[in-house]
Amino acid sequence: MKTLFEPLLNGLYNIGQCPVFMTDKAGNVLFKKIPWGGDDMSLSNPTLFSQYLNAIKGSSCPLAIGKDQNVGGYFFPDSSILMVGPVLKGDDSTDVYNLRALAINTQLDSIAFSARRLVMENPPLDINFGAGVLNELDEVKHLMPQWVDVVPDERPHSSYLFELRALDAITQGEAQDYVLAQNSNRNGQDGTLAYTPLRSAQNLGICGVVLNSRAAVAGGLGVEQAYTMADYLILGIERCTNPKDAAFIGFKSGVIFARLVHDLKVSRQQKHPPRLLCQQARELIKRCIHIKTDRLVIAKELGVNADYLDRILIEDFNVTITQCLRDERIEEAKRLLVQTATPIYEIAELLLFNHSSHFAKVFKSVTGVTPKAYRERKLSFVASATI
Repeated sequence: MKTLFEPLLNGLYNIGQCPVFMTDKAGNVLFKKIPWGGDDMSLSNPTLFSQYLNAIKGSSCPLAIGKDQNVGGYFFPDSSILMVGPVLKGDDSTDVYNLRALAINTQLDSIAFSARRLVMENPPLDINFGAGVLNELDEVKHLMPQWVDVVPDERPHSSYLFELRALDAITQGEAQDYVLAQNSNRNGQDGTLAYTPLRSAQNLGICGVVLNSRAAVAGGLGVEQAYTMADYLILGIERCTNPKDAAFIGFKSGVIFARLVHDLKVSRQQKHPPRLLCQQARELIKRCIHIKTDRLVIAKELGVNADYLDRILIEDFNVTITQCLRDERIEEAKRLLVQTATPIYEIAELLLFNHSSHFAKVFKSVTGVTPKAYRERKLSFVASATI
């Protein structure tokens, strides 16, 4: 166990700058590092040391360091025990202490993830995984790969925490944090997404671009802006002739989206040019058609006064915030009426109208016809055009 995890234990020690112990199931110390000037709890207070070990044993997941828990750790499947802490406050500020504790807990999660996948005699992912639902693919069963082509042989996939850290950095508009997350220890490997190295790298890059673009949308970037940039980057990946270039574009996409979000946030903190603010308002309203909101919430999200936003929207588009939200919902309703068979009452609920009759009244005030008449007219036109 020590051999498998020693690099991670050294990293844990360097991050936390606090005591790190690993013992085998018999209590023999396999790994121990104590900061200069720190206390060796196994010697200074054996009773306390034993209590912490028992607490870690009694936890089914990594025992996190927190406000009321200054020592954390993990109980491995082979009964080895990892204990880390307490974090030495010294002259550090509370913020530094909290950051160290967070870093330790994140590393503990990564170690636990790797341990469960590498050490357990019966790993959770095997050739029988998903067998009960794969009958959904029976029609194309002859096209599907073998599980041996998919399941990692030596290492698990990169941890979910690794992915979340990178995506969160994009949502916050922090390009440097994204780079740091990408360069951190993944404790795993990329998935197998094709049968050739180039195609696999291209597919991985495309997946990265898609995830990164959605994280940017969550950070406030306009949907059309994010999707257009994603299309541009994906077409670039498709033109790559070696895996390295495809991986580079996939990686750099996160930096690009993080900077776009950052620039947007900066512009919102400054005085908004009216035309730019109108564009941002319309993009935001488009994202709000399925959630309960109002003019005050939308204006607050953009960092401006609602009356001011109403005024410049009227100047540019002759609509208020409320009218713009109404119009966007009606546009979505028109699409659903023609392109889907969704019942009218469900469309009304989906777009947050109080009831079907209210939806019909608003729809007619904007389009001149009822939702039912609109659907029948459009479908009739499509049918006649195909004859």
